[in-house]
Amino acid sequence: MASSTQTATDDVLTLVRVRELAASGEARRVRLAAGLSLYDIAGAIGSTASSVQRWESGNRRPYGEPALRWCRLLAALEAQQR
Repeated sequence: MASSTQTATDDVLTLVRVRELAASGEARRVRLAAGLSLYDIAGAIGSTASSVQRWESGNRRPYGEPALRWCRLLAALEAQQR
Protein backbone atom coordinates (compact mmCIF):
# COMPACT_ATOMS: atom_id res chain seq x y z
CA MET A 1 0.00 0.00 0.00
CA ALA A 2 1.40 3.39 -1.02
CA SER A 3 1.91 6.03 1.61
CA SER A 4 -0.34 9.07 1.53
CA THR A 5 2.68 11.24 0.72
CA GLN A 6 3.53 9.05 -2.28
CA THR A 7 -0.09 9.07 -3.41
CA ALA A 8 -0.22 12.88 -3.18
CA THR A 9 3.03 13.15 -5.15
CA ASP A 10 1.72 10.77 -7.80
CA ASP A 11 -1.49 12.79 -8.08
CA VAL A 12 0.42 16.05 -8.57
CA LEU A 13 2.61 14.47 -11.24
CA THR A 14 -0.51 13.13 -12.94
CA LEU A 15 -2.07 16.60 -12.94
CA VAL A 16 1.10 18.04 -14.47
CA ARG A 17 0.99 15.38 -17.19
CA VAL A 18 -2.68 15.85 -18.05
CA ARG A 19 -2.26 19.61 -18.18
CA GLU A 20 0.65 19.14 -20.61
CA LEU A 21 -1.48 16.82 -22.75
CA ALA A 22 -4.32 19.34 -22.81
CA ALA A 23 -2.12 22.37 -23.53
CA SER A 24 -0.29 20.66 -26.38
CA GLY A 25 -3.46 19.44 -28.07
CA GLU A 26 -2.34 15.85 -27.57
CA ALA A 27 -5.35 15.02 -25.37
CA ARG A 28 -7.73 15.98 -28.18
CA ARG A 29 -5.66 14.10 -30.76
CA VAL A 30 -5.73 10.93 -28.63
CA ARG A 31 -9.49 11.24 -28.12
CA LEU A 32 -10.19 11.73 -31.81
CA ALA A 33 -7.83 8.92 -32.84
CA ALA A 34 -9.81 6.62 -30.56
CA GLY A 35 -13.06 7.75 -32.20
CA LEU A 36 -14.47 9.06 -28.93
CA SER A 37 -16.69 12.07 -28.42
CA LEU A 38 -16.45 14.62 -25.65
CA TYR A 39 -19.52 12.93 -24.16
CA ASP A 40 -17.80 9.53 -24.21
CA ILE A 41 -14.80 10.89 -22.33
CA ALA A 42 -16.90 12.90 -19.90
CA GLY A 43 -19.05 9.90 -19.03
CA ALA A 44 -16.01 7.71 -18.47
CA ILE A 45 -14.34 10.16 -16.08
CA GLY A 46 -17.37 11.51 -14.25
CA SER A 47 -17.28 15.01 -15.69
CA THR A 48 -19.21 16.99 -18.27
CA ALA A 49 -18.55 17.30 -21.99
CA SER A 50 -18.28 21.06 -21.62
CA SER A 51 -15.57 20.67 -18.98
CA VAL A 52 -13.57 18.31 -21.18
CA GLN A 53 -13.99 20.70 -24.12
CA ARG A 54 -12.75 23.63 -22.01
CA TRP A 55 -9.76 21.56 -20.87
CA GLU A 56 -8.92 20.54 -24.43
CA SER A 57 -9.24 24.10 -25.71
CA GLY A 58 -7.10 25.55 -22.92
CA ASN A 59 -9.91 27.68 -21.49
CA ARG A 60 -9.70 25.85 -18.15
CA ARG A 61 -7.11 23.77 -16.37
CA PRO A 62 -8.15 20.25 -15.41
CA TYR A 63 -8.19 19.55 -11.68
CA GLY A 64 -9.49 17.09 -9.12
CA GLU A 65 -10.45 13.47 -9.45
CA PRO A 66 -11.97 13.84 -12.94
CA ALA A 67 -8.65 15.22 -14.20
CA LEU A 68 -6.76 12.30 -12.66
CA ARG A 69 -9.18 9.83 -14.26
CA TRP A 70 -8.87 11.69 -17.59
CA CYS A 71 -5.09 11.33 -17.51
CA ARG A 72 -5.31 7.60 -16.78
CA LEU A 73 -7.83 7.17 -19.59
CA LEU A 74 -5.64 9.10 -22.04
CA ALA A 75 -2.64 6.97 -21.08
CA ALA A 76 -4.64 3.79 -21.70
CA LEU A 77 -5.88 5.09 -25.07
CA GLU A 78 -2.33 6.08 -26.08
CA ALA A 79 -1.08 2.61 -25.20
CA GLN A 80 -3.87 1.01 -27.20
CA GLN A 81 -3.07 3.20 -30.23
CA ARG A 82 0.56 2.05 -30.32
